[in-house]
Amino acid sequence: MKAVVQALLIIAFPWVEIAAQQKETLDIVTFTPPQGWKREAKEGLISFSTVDQKNGTWAQVEFYKSIGSSGDARADFEHEWREMVANRFENIPLPATEPVTENGWTAHQGVSVFTWQGMQSYAVLNTISGYNRVVTVVVLTNTDNYNTQIDRVIQSIDLRKPDGVVPALNTQPATQSALQPTVVSDKPGNSGISVSTTNFDDGWVAKPFAEYVKVIKGDITVLLHYAIELDDNLRNTANIEGILFDRIMQPRYVVSNLRKYDNNGPCYICIYFYEADVVDKATGKKQYAGFRVLVQGGVARCIEIIAPSAQEFQKEFPNQEKIAGMLGYNKFAVTLADLVGTWEESSGAAANMYNVVTGAYAGMATASSAHTFTFNAVGTYQSKHTGAHGMVGSMTFFDQQYEGKLTVTNWDIAMTNRWQGKTEHWWAQFEAVRGGRVLHITDKAATSSHYALVKTK
Repeated sequence: MKAVVQALLIIAFPWVEIAAQQKETLDIVTFTPPQGWKREAKEGLISFSTVDQKNGTWAQVEFYKSIGSSGDARADFEHEWREMVANRFENIPLPATEPVTENGWTAHQGVSVFTWQGMQSYAVLNTISGYNRVVTVVVLTNTDNYNTQIDRVIQSIDLRKPDGVVPALNTQPATQSALQPTVVSDKPGNSGISVSTTNFDDGWVAKPFAEYVKVIKGDITVLLHYAIELDDNLRNTANIEGILFDRIMQPRYVVSNLRKYDNNGPCYICIYFYEADVVDKATGKKQYAGFRVLVQGGVARCIEIIAPSAQEFQKEFPNQEKIAGMLGYNKFAVTLADLVGTWEESSGAAANMYNVVTGAYAGMATASSAHTFTFNAVGTYQSKHTGAHGMVGSMTFFDQQYEGKLTVTNWDIAMTNRWQGKTEHWWAQFEAVRGGRVLHITDKAATSSHYALVKTK
């Protein structure tokens, strides 16, 4: 493996015989792939592999899309080793490295031996950090037969400096003097929530802002970032938490000692969580951060926690359930003035049915509904509820309308003349969202009757 475990060259020195080969580009890295190897591409990853079935030897080279740098090249290497190597193979130690620096880029390369399918194998990690980005290249093999081809690929690497970015990388842990100040401020939102502070019984205080709800208790601050819709890029990636951490945290903090939650192998419901030491770029203050991503219904909700130390973080958040439960603090009282207008909710679902005995198609079952509430400043309301359910061709429809008097207190709504003329009592609260709010009302007598309403007029 000596030919592979050489000092990583930052500037490409292409050989004559590979100069004419077609190059590939992934994000900011361009390289010449090995000839004749099998190519596979996924979101943020291009890999090349070769297998000699007769001799049982194999090799694979993986190029990953760049992510945000922590500001410490060695910390970047250790993070990528955990993510790209240690999480995939058991009992593989973190290797020693020597940095190579040139033109604002700093490279680290390390190799460790592990056992794969009964054979001694090698994992080589190359990271190139600079200009606030990290490029990662992983080499896996169980032989030195492919050293020449792998060496040519590594030597062909060429990096493009991100537009408008200057080198900000520290080869030593970040200090306050080395930080690049970034302006961070709480921008006011336009949520339309009049009672914009909620004091919870357990000491937490919540306020809505333009991009998040800020929840504070003592020296600990939690930012409940508003939901991010999962586009195709996020939906198809295997590293959604890394992409969102890169997007939300890296611009504001210098990150070191980054650790990822271990799900202990493949998981159906995965926990996406990072924790790290951070330095606020705006203030130079050293803190401890947690970052949890919860994915549901096509959106991702990010919880950012900033504590003075790891000890205080663990004391307040001893488990992941406590962290996930912070979403419940996006909760604000209602007033009649905030309710005035028209609020709506609609939903629908359909399923194709098949006979369990014959397998023959049995039709489509569907259900849909729409609910509209209009609240008036004089203390009255109107509501309309329409929908249909059943098998297509023989569906049952409903259309109900009510109107009556409305009474509003901070967390409660009462509406008269509802089903069979009765007065219904509802729990009510606002949830702050980007650019507005959602009104949640739940029937106290039938908690399954819940509406999440958006103001339309």
